[in-house]
Amino acid sequence: MEPKENLPPLRVFVVCDQNATAPIWGYIIREKGLTAILETSVTRAMQRYQEELPDLIVIDVSVPHEQRIEICRHFRAQSNSPILLFMPSNNEQEILEAYQAGVDECVIKPISPAIFLAKITAWARRSWTMPITRRETGSLRLDPSRRCLILPTGREIRLTNTEFRLLHLLMSRPGYVFSNEEIIQTVWGASDADPAVLKNAIYRLRRKLEAEGLAADAIIRTWQKGYSFQE
Repeated sequence: MEPKENLPPLRVFVVCDQNATAPIWGYIIREKGLTAILETSVTRAMQRYQEELPDLIVIDVSVPHEQRIEICRHFRAQSNSPILLFMPSNNEQEILEAYQAGVDECVIKPISPAIFLAKITAWARRSWTMPITRRETGSLRLDPSRRCLILPTGREIRLTNTEFRLLHLLMSRPGYVFSNEEIIQTVWGASDADPAVLKNAIYRLRRKLEAEGLAADAIIRTWQKGYSFQE
């Protein structure tokens, strides 16, 4: 099942420090009609993630196990996007630690291009399948099938997975002040995520609303310990 044609291409962020392998993964992803974002430097990947906001994360790095786990924890603290971790051996203890760090699937190497493509396709299907109800508050509508906010004019504001989940939560109870902890737990699925990640997501949402001439600060209101949706 392919991503729906009326949706923007799913963005796959591949962190691979093997110069011969990274282009192959990128080529396979693009041939499937998805957007491949390649990064061969782990350090740059940590910095670049916030700029790219991918829908799926693939980690294939040749580093010690402890560092690999730390990379996974870093991404999971910032995102609820699925994480695929490539591992060099079928070590049960290391695999358990990876899942505890927030990885969604451990892939034991070597892996053929065909299996790689099958896994990317499967996770792309899951990322685009959103069993979330439509939200409608005042003149704004949140459409899960198109992953967008529909304005009174009919114009659509495209949202990332994280932005969609955040706005869906806030619109579920207009006027209610959700605490920072409540939002982080619901949207990111972790109580120990960096609060700065939430602030950045709110900032990006407001920028998108402002670009359409809406009073973003009045729609997404900031309180001492949280945020609310008001229209």
